[in-house]
Amino acid sequence: MAARHLLGAAAIGALSMFLLDPNHGRRRRAVLHDRITSGLSQIDGAASIAARDLKNRTRGLLFELRSRMSAEQVPDEVLAERVRSRLGWAVSHPGAIEVQVSQGRVTLSGAVLEPEHIRLLRAVWVVRGVADVEDRLAVHERPEGISALQGKGRPVGPRFALLQESWSPAARTLMGAAGCLLLVRALTGRARASDPLTAVAGAALILRSATNLPLDRLVGVRSPVVEIRKSIEVAAPLEQVFAVFSHHENFPQFMTNVREVQVRGDGTSHWSVAGPAGQTISWDAMTTRLEPNRLIAWRTLPGSAVEHAGLVRFMPGLGGGTRVIVTMGYTPPAGALGHAVARLFSSDPKSELNDDLLRLKVFIETGKRPHDAAAARH
Repeated sequence: MAARHLLGAAAIGALSMFLLDPNHGRRRRAVLHDRITSGLSQIDGAASIAARDLKNRTRGLLFELRSRMSAEQVPDEVLAERVRSRLGWAVSHPGAIEVQVSQGRVTLSGAVLEPEHIRLLRAVWVVRGVADVEDRLAVHERPEGISALQGKGRPVGPRFALLQESWSPAARTLMGAAGCLLLVRALTGRARASDPLTAVAGAALILRSATNLPLDRLVGVRSPVVEIRKSIEVAAPLEQVFAVFSHHENFPQFMTNVREVQVRGDGTSHWSVAGPAGQTISWDAMTTRLEPNRLIAWRTLPGSAVEHAGLVRFMPGLGGGTRVIVTMGYTPPAGALGHAVARLFSSDPKSELNDDLLRLKVFIETGKRPHDAAAARH
């Protein structure tokens, strides 16, 4: 218990120093207030969506139970669609199966792999409204030589809702509530040896529900976590825009957080960038593709503090201008959790990229360096 209080006091002290800093504290508090207000608004909207989702699922389940208890006559067209919707649960190539229905009798024809044959028949038999199943399927041990069975195919079988990568709103709400209960129990209950594990499990459920991202992406095991795509129209010739982009040492002239770029002769460069809480983050990158007036591609070198890769395309725009399209994959330290914490304190790569592109537009079109560019402050 004493260790818990000590850690809590240390966390409160660090947060107070960050927010009450005499130079940057006011801006940080304003940013934090805006983030919290926006987050509460998003939570309110998510709760409404979850409530509607849970209501619709409950109504659908009740309707399904009522239908199964009644001896309804299902039209052949409806029954055929029900059977087709089950094919993806039973076979890897549902497009190879033809379904015909006549007075509740289902006829199956086409090609199927031997390991999936019996599973398919069972899946069709349990469809509500099926009176009989006629098997005209051509069963093959291997897919070679059968055009309808070529390709990887889709995963077979329905997946439990919590095993899917993207959870439904109802699942997120229920699991988030369960996580809150676990966390509260661990933090307020009588001290037990299992409390740390209970707290970790509760926090994991809360984060998983809030972000709707698998845990391996939350902690950065699987990457990239954050994907960004932005575009902008610049009223300048394509050659001029490309020239600015292709000389990385120009970036501090219009980017607010890029402090310095040192270009080396071997195609690599060293970047110094302002990170969260005013810290400087550095990494090395290399240009992987360079097609004049068309595209520039890059990636960071192994061991970089911030791993990312991207591609910038240049296309003719409206009225002789240039359209710039940036696509980037970004893996923040500590995965999506690190991205969420950094974003809370105003270090969001998506919004910053959008702002930097607007500064680029001003820089090229007017020839003047933006007042908030990194070079203007040093």
